[in-house]
Amino acid sequence: MTHACICCGGTDHVPHLRGLKRCADCTHVWADLNLSHEELQALYSKNYFLGEEYLDYEKEKPALRRNFTLRLRELLRRAPEGGALWEIGTAYGNFLDLAQAHYKVAGCDISEHAVRHACDTLGQKVQCGDYLTLDTPNEQDVVCLWDTIEHLSAPAAYLEKAAQQLKEGGVLALSTGDIGTWMARFRGEKWRLIHPPTHLHYFTAQSMRTLLERLGFAGIEIRYPAFWRSADAVAYRLLGHPEDRWAAPLYRGLRRASLLDFSFPMNTFDLMTVYAYKKAPNNVG
Repeated sequence: MTHACICCGGTDHVPHLRGLKRCADCTHVWADLNLSHEELQALYSKNYFLGEEYLDYEKEKPALRRNFTLRLRELLRRAPEGGALWEIGTAYGNFLDLAQAHYKVAGCDISEHAVRHACDTLGQKVQCGDYLTLDTPNEQDVVCLWDTIEHLSAPAAYLEKAAQQLKEGGVLALSTGDIGTWMARFRGEKWRLIHPPTHLHYFTAQSMRTLLERLGFAGIEIRYPAFWRSADAVAYRLLGHPEDRWAAPLYRGLRRASLLDFSFPMNTFDLMTVYAYKKAPNNVG
């Protein structure tokens, strides 16, 4: 069975690296997998945030909040009047915790572990479940998907629902990797963001723009800002994992000496932040 590209609807695709396919028309790339909701939800257990995807999500909080602070600043330039904000994929709720000073915030995540933290530790209004099936409020001023869209099995369906729930002129904001950049092409299969089954879709600037325009968004902005990183997490990925590598003792020594207890900005120009606006009905087309 030939599956249509989620971005352009094309059915002409070719193999792209191991286990991935690429649309020959719009350059979108996706993992050749078909996971159920239950299989996806099982991926995002407590272990995902503690050792699998993240070394320790809570300990990476300073770097994460620096990134969210910068994103919030950019968002306020585009939606300065406040209003209702919904986040798809809240994780521990750190962005909502910052954004609540300016917006009426709420969100959802499929990870029960993450939702408990967001609700119990930060007091956020976060629902556990799939955005597509949840009864979520309309008339949103902002919908955000920070580092989330690549995890979704059907990204177009999520953005389509977001478009339906946004007010006219409302802002869609998201971030994800760009597999079309020089870094991604140079690294190939070793590009750090290629790791299905947690990452299922790999956008390029072209395929992202194609999808958003097809769904009726306008004023699309794509930027490549620097991101703050936890030195501990970066060193762990480079030196400490897997444990049998020669560099693992060096990582453990640096950590014991507290030499990794800091964050720093880094820009490899392969992470894009995207802003788009919901068109007025008479302007669609």
